Amino acid sequence: MTKKRNILLIGGAGFIGTNLLNAFIDNDAYNMFVLETPFANISKLQHLEKEITIFKGVLADYDLLQSIILDHNINVVIHLVSTLVPGSSYDDYKREFENIIFPTVRLMGLCAEKNIKFIYFSSGGTIYGNNSQGKFLETDLREPISYYGLSKQIIEDSILFEHRRANLRYLIVRPSNPFGPGQSLNGVQGLIAVAIGKIMANEPITIWGDGSSIRDYIYIDDLVRIMYELINKNVENEIINIGSGIGHSINDILLHLRNIAGDKLMVKYETSRSVDVTSVILDISKLESFIEIKNTPLEDGIRMFYNDVKLILKI
Repeated sequence: MTKKRNILLIGGAGFIGTNLLNAFIDNDAYNMFVLETPFANISKLQHLEKEITIFKGVLADYDLLQSIILDHNINVVIHLVSTLVPGSSYDDYKREFENIIFPTVRLMGLCAEKNIKFIYFSSGGTIYGNNSQGKFLETDLREPISYYGLSKQIIEDSILFEHRRANLRYLIVRPSNPFGPGQSLNGVQGLIAVAIGKIMANEPITIWGDGSSIRDYIYIDDLVRIMYELINKNVENEIINIGSGIGHSINDILLHLRNIAGDKLMVKYETSRSVDVTSVILDISKLESFIEIKNTPLEDGIRMFYNDVKLILKI
């Protein structure tokens, strides 16, 4: 009988983490463990409590991390946690460095020592910066213009250094803009989710700039399936873009939402921000060399997300 693999999700109660958990617990080949901060809302995990093991603690608690990893024979660590968004300030970045970046670098050393694969969710939306000549390849320059993107770049570079220094086994994924059920409607990140939240609250959505900025979007079920396959196929020591490979402007998204919600969508345009890049479309040809891509059409994904929210809110 094949031995089960033990996976630790750091930040597993978030939007991507909860959806990943739902995919992996359906497969008997994996045991799933989650580390979340003591103040995290883990209500989304309540239906999984009998099938996963949840630990409360902070990434900076190295002794706790070490005991979890060693006592439970963790084979794979998936790092999902970040406290920053593209609009975060320098003070936010300093706290991120102390509480997330440096503890993550320390964790990499432990993973390298124990031959544990380290999977890092970077950013396909901010790490490349404003250099677009079309679609971004994984080998393109990374020139982030926000502290959020800078934090991702630092952790990526630390992973590659630890691979050279101590043969850390790694997988860096750069997802585009995931959206779908489970995403916060009241956050400051995630255009589609925030817009749906505003529609439900009968409030206008604020758009920074004229709505011409272009992004690459991926439905959460597609992102989860792709991650599951990459992990199941044991892809490692690679940096991989994950997206649709198709660009849509903010105004495109608003048009799709208006087609679904009608006059309930209200929009307020504000002066553009310096931290927002103008165009990010990911080249996914490398991803396609590993797995077959069958992404959900954007409007279908938005409609499913919208209807899911209506069902939950009983509207």
